[in-house]
Amino acid sequence: MISRKLFGPPGTGKTTKLLKYVKTFLKLGTPIDKIGYFAFTTKAANEAIDRMLDYHTAFERKDLKHFRTLHSLAFNQLGMKKAQVMQDEHYEDIGRKLGIEVTVYSNGEESTGFINSDSEYFNLINAARIKNISIEDEYNTDMYSQDLDKRLLEIISGEVQNYKDAYKLIDFTDMIEKFIVSKLCPKFDVAFIDEAQDLSPIQWKMFNIIKENSKYVILAGDDDQAIYGWAGADVKKFQQEISKKDIILPQSYRVPQNVQNIADKILNLIPDDRRIKKNWKAREEQGTVNYIYDTADAPLDQGTWLVLARYNDKLNRLKATLKERGIYFEFKDRKSYKVTLFRTILNYIRWQKGDDLSLSEVKDVFEYTSTNEELSEERMYNLEEFGYDKNIPWYDEFTSDYEECLYIREMLSNGEKLKETPRVKLSTIHSAKGGEADNVLLILDNTKTIRDALEKSSDKQDEEHRVWYVGVTRTKQNLYIMAAKKEDQGYDIESLG
Repeated sequence: MISRKLFGPPGTGKTTKLLKYVKTFLKLGTPIDKIGYFAFTTKAANEAIDRMLDYHTAFERKDLKHFRTLHSLAFNQLGMKKAQVMQDEHYEDIGRKLGIEVTVYSNGEESTGFINSDSEYFNLINAARIKNISIEDEYNTDMYSQDLDKRLLEIISGEVQNYKDAYKLIDFTDMIEKFIVSKLCPKFDVAFIDEAQDLSPIQWKMFNIIKENSKYVILAGDDDQAIYGWAGADVKKFQQEISKKDIILPQSYRVPQNVQNIADKILNLIPDDRRIKKNWKAREEQGTVNYIYDTADAPLDQGTWLVLARYNDKLNRLKATLKERGIYFEFKDRKSYKVTLFRTILNYIRWQKGDDLSLSEVKDVFEYTSTNEELSEERMYNLEEFGYDKNIPWYDEFTSDYEECLYIREMLSNGEKLKETPRVKLSTIHSAKGGEADNVLLILDNTKTIRDALEKSSDKQDEEHRVWYVGVTRTKQNLYIMAAKKEDQGYDIESLG
């Protein structure tokens, strides 16, 4: 039995509450190295560390050695080195050896241990291991094409293991398995497990080891935000876990009332016996819910935005539109403009104001202005030596990457602050979990995958509803919902409004 289970509906401050518990234990005399804080992603773990360092200036990062993901704990306790861990290129190498083209996509969810590739074979094999079930049982979950060669599945599975043995490598699931067998777990006075609704069966086994080695355990999460079933997460285990005391955080500091109304209607599609009912209050502000049919109808030129879609292909198609509008955005943790080009533009402007430039800075200017001059001396340069005129603006000089220069000029004329974090972030709903913005544009989808999910098992239906629930609850003020092209297909939020 766990000591406490904490439910954190969207924007209710679950992480803040957990860190308050940490501070309470510290005040009671608990040594920091006897506190374990385990987050679902590396990003979340680092955020907790940063906030703790702000709270307790006497601490250094090395003092918070047990603020980690579960995989990181296993990695550390087993005394492993990064060179021992399977990387994306290793799976791609295995594919080449088997004559199968494999591309592995790092999606920022490394803590799941899930391999997100364009090969159903690799995804299926990995999912089976994470769920601790056979390849046959995973194949029968109806998540995969029915024409997969079962014999080839077994061959690939064997080759993956042979490859790891040959190069003395282990994957994320091996890491957890070795931890469970070794039971090399630190002793904790208190252990916090955040986002527990997303733990896979094998991670739950690891949790049991941690629980056995802890005097006090606090399990935190929200089954309504359990959206990693496709990666092996076992939300039912979280729902069924018994605690001495359940706490539901009652007040959202993010979600306005009109948005909560939509969120509640989505959750009402999940039967009461398949979720834990939680009453929470929205902010007093009403907020707005707007239904649109084109991204041009969303005022993306003002305020902070999360643009969310179910899959990346929708977002990839949107990038060109945003560039045409001169909107500064971020996608997959990358800024929308070429950083080296913008840095060179700034150096050019700095020269116009009277500064000389270094050799490397002049070379950069030459690259973007198509100048061909020999430079050999390590000294400061004045571009006038090469015929540049300080009165000519950069956009008339920088000609070698015209489209990109035009985009940067348009952004600057729109008042975009390119030295700062982009106002607009493009993200899948899964990657945006835990994030928020004043405005959210939610792009609905009518793909076959979603239609199939809504027609199949109750588990898949429930998870599909939860995905869109997570999407709508990212907004702090205004929600824009862009309908799928075919109104009779895909996920239909508009009919709920």
